[in-house]
Amino acid sequence: MKRLLPLLLLLASPLIADMAVVRENTLLKGDRSAVSIKAGTSVEVIARDDDYATIKYRNVTGKIPVSKLVEAKEAAAPKPAEKPAEAAKPSAPPADTTTGARRPPTTNYGKAVQKAKDNAAAHEKNLVKPADEPGK
Repeated sequence: MKRLLPLLLLLASPLIADMAVVRENTLLKGDRSAVSIKAGTSVEVIARDDDYATIKYRNVTGKIPVSKLVEAKEAAAPKPAEKPAEAAKPSAPPADTTTGARRPPTTNYGKAVQKAKDNAAAHEKNLVKPADEPGK
């Protein structure tokens, strides 16, 4: 019976572990790997010091600053609802793509074609047009 008590404590410790939410994007460095944790991700807190917390995220255990963690209970607190006037505000009408300014090209080919068109237009603008009747 005395031998089973430590075994039960080891098995029950993950169930008792604290949960926290990462406040901002951070990098968790483990023994042989590093994992990027996005803001809002829930992690398991194993131990806390004054400045650092030892956490476990997807089989990677490492330390991150305590300032980047929020208790899971605080993060789960309900946020105030949006005002109904703001939620009912209609969105802007879609822009008419058939008329008006053209969209700039996104591919290299499109950029080259646009540059050629601009150069041809500038050349036409700079040409001197002779008068129909000279001397008048």
